[in-house]
Amino acid sequence: MMSIALSPFARHSRVSFPSLGLIGLLLAGLSVTARAEPTEADARELVESTAEAVISEIRDNQAAVEADPEALLEIVNRLLLPHVDSERMTRLVLGRYYRQATASQRAQFNKEFQRLLVRTYAGPLSALGNQEIEIVGTKPGGADDELVVESEVSGGDLGTVPVAYRMAPVDGEWKSYDVVVDGISLVNNYRGSFAQKIQRDGIDGLISTLREQNEDGRN
Repeated sequence: MMSIALSPFARHSRVSFPSLGLIGLLLAGLSVTARAEPTEADARELVESTAEAVISEIRDNQAAVEADPEALLEIVNRLLLPHVDSERMTRLVLGRYYRQATASQRAQFNKEFQRLLVRTYAGPLSALGNQEIEIVGTKPGGADDELVVESEVSGGDLGTVPVAYRMAPVDGEWKSYDVVVDGISLVNNYRGSFAQKIQRDGIDGLISTLREQNEDGRN
């Protein structure tokens, strides 16, 4: 059975997850109080405040997080996932295969993909309490309504590393759907390995592989 690459960033000569706490900050999907047009200032403020909340939560529960990945999953589910544009992320990660997937397959994939991210980076995330994030700017995204919030993450072995959050408004709220670390997009990296699996075993085959890997990770 083909195994999904769990750490696409590991191939990069500079990026190292333990020094970034990436996924914890990635899924800092960041919603704002509902309004018709969330502002650029809202996005900057909420990236910072949400990341700080996650860092604080992990720091306060360091022992539990290090001992049990499920404790980390609970923090992510409670603080981050409600503010992620999971539909857009699923659409981008599946690429052209998104249209072929049923609503049930999309939901199952989204669930297993989120668990894969948390499980894969549980170790690095447990060290997130020792890191800091600084917002350094914003720039337009790929579409008229999209925004990229640029930050720098420090406190790890690699010193200061640029991390950018791709965001878009959903029902008057900013939500994130991708993170770009030192120029490498998480969505783009996983899309390549997932496409290979789908070509071989179909969408259900991909979902089954993710589920099996997630279950193995709990043993």
